[in-house]
Amino acid sequence: MTAMNPRRIKITREDTSLIIFRALKKGEFSGVEIANKLGISRTSIWKAIEKIRGAGYNITSKKGRGYKLIGHSEFPVYEIAELCFSNGVEEFYFFDEIDSTNSFLKRLLSDRQVVAVALALKQTAGRGRLGRRWLSDLGGLYVSISHRVRTNLSDVPKITICSGVAVCKAIRNFGCNATLKWPNDILLNGKKLSGILCELCGESDDLWVVIGVGVNVKNRVPEYATNLSDYHVTLGEVCIGILSSLFNYLSMLPKKWEDIRREWLELAKPMMGKKVEVKSAGNTYTGIFEGIDESGALLLNTGEKKIRVYSGDCFYGG
Repeated sequence: MTAMNPRRIKITREDTSLIIFRALKKGEFSGVEIANKLGISRTSIWKAIEKIRGAGYNITSKKGRGYKLIGHSEFPVYEIAELCFSNGVEEFYFFDEIDSTNSFLKRLLSDRQVVAVALALKQTAGRGRLGRRWLSDLGGLYVSISHRVRTNLSDVPKITICSGVAVCKAIRNFGCNATLKWPNDILLNGKKLSGILCELCGESDDLWVVIGVGVNVKNRVPEYATNLSDYHVTLGEVCIGILSSLFNYLSMLPKKWEDIRREWLELAKPMMGKKVEVKSAGNTYTGIFEGIDESGALLLNTGEKKIRVYSGDCFYGG
């Protein structure tokens, strides 16, 4: 791999390379035997082996003995793909570098409707909410999921809340006391650790949401942010933890929304009862944060009245 030739790897559930990878995990095997078993050519086997090697895996080949997987890849591309496929994903994409994983999946959905995951080691045009730039240097995690909305349009904000709980809980499993800030930020010691961007796609009768997650793992961060460099976790571990949690929590909607909302409120305790400033649709409101309602809207007590804010930015002292 060189900077001039960044990797772009697509894996599907029926991908020959995935079948070969599973065989490699079981031990050494003969290319001739597996070619006969699968009914494919030895050339196809060789191409699959080269694809796996291209993902960073060390595979040896000895005449008369076959292929053998040695050790582990620096980044577990195929293990992550297997996790995705076991949770209903149809296509998995891995990039060394891309403009934006969210933008990629939105382009993909405009071509065909497919449940997909896009993962990148670096983004050149990463985005946060309201079109803000999300710094996406090497060492961070940048992953997006295309998710079909099977409920009403009014329930879409719940997906953002649900995703926040999933990501925050996954990060807390690494031993840090991460918390939530409405609507979609994960904080650590009052500084931004992760952000979530949910974008609608499709028509009103067939809606999709692209859920993008950015996590500062070992990448450089500005002063207002932080990362997980003190927690001795790998990028692969963070990715597997977050995707596992997202798949689990998204499967809980809509039936267990109230349970998810209670978890969100527990993870957002540092905000409760605090004076906050909320900017929404050109207006600025100041008041006491009182949680979120049954739709996921922010509840704000201005002193004169109680209002609901359905989208916007929230600021408080931490």
